[in-house]
Amino acid sequence: MPKYVFYSTRDDYMTPVNFVEKVLQENNLPFFDCDVCCTEFNIPAKSHYKKDGFYIFQNKVNDIDGLNGEWSKFNWCNPPFDKCEEFIAKAVTEQAKGNTTFMLIPARTETGYWQKYILNNGKANRKNIEVEFLRKGLCFIDPETGKPVQMNITKKNGTIVQVDGVYKNPLALITFKGVC
Repeated sequence: MPKYVFYSTRDDYMTPVNFVEKVLQENNLPFFDCDVCCTEFNIPAKSHYKKDGFYIFQNKVNDIDGLNGEWSKFNWCNPPFDKCEEFIAKAVTEQAKGNTTFMLIPARTETGYWQKYILNNGKANRKNIEVEFLRKGLCFIDPETGKPVQMNITKKNGTIVQVDGVYKNPLALITFKGVC
């Protein structure tokens, strides 16, 4: 395995709590109004969209998912990375309604969705969109265990050890600020 690549068989790892708390604190928010794409209720929010439906205070309300439902004033989104474009497009639509979304995505600035929705002629200066490139990797949380994702590392002597798996590819926190 290359030194700085994180391989996964899942698409639903959870954001580390300390990172979420930092975002809330920096934006003077006690919690988010909605986590628009979650596996578990680990993000402090009044409502959550899971794959199987919409929940308010962990009680299922309907079968609508986050891509098809209405978002709230302040939203959190750590989408499956293979569905980034769909969630980014939805965040832009919700932004036009006055809703703000904080989104954790891979910093793949060469992709079409970065060029179309986030960058403005190759520069991170699109109106009402903030881009924060993260300097360090994050250790995502396994929703089944509630513990950091584990990965196998082969040492120089050939032994294999299991360690907390830090996603070391570049990440970015994108804030789509509501414009109404």
